[in-house]
Amino acid sequence: MIGLNADNKNNIHQWDALTADGSTPAVEVNATNFTFVDTITGGNITVIHQGSLDGVNWFDIAEHAHNTSGTDAHFYAAHPMCYVRATASGIGAGESFTCSVMVN
Repeated sequence: MIGLNADNKNNIHQWDALTADGSTPAVEVNATNFTFVDTITGGNITVIHQGSLDGVNWFDIAEHAHNTSGTDAHFYAAHPMCYVRATASGIGAGESFTCSVMVN
């Protein structure tokens, strides 16, 4: 679980890169504010940041279309959740999606 530490650098989780369409593993969180950082290699990758209250049933927080390589951050305030993950689609050959989340 992340989100219980007063030192924010310990409230960060980075998932392994996805090189094919799919979802990152769920991470248990104790927070209401979230920063997702998406790093795209390639282009035309759609990312959906998701939350869950039970780690089984997922709801979309927001969807983002990434058309080029790069890194961007997405900020969500006052969203109480127990689990988070990211789902990516449109990942082609030689492309990848890496995501990290910071909570507080």
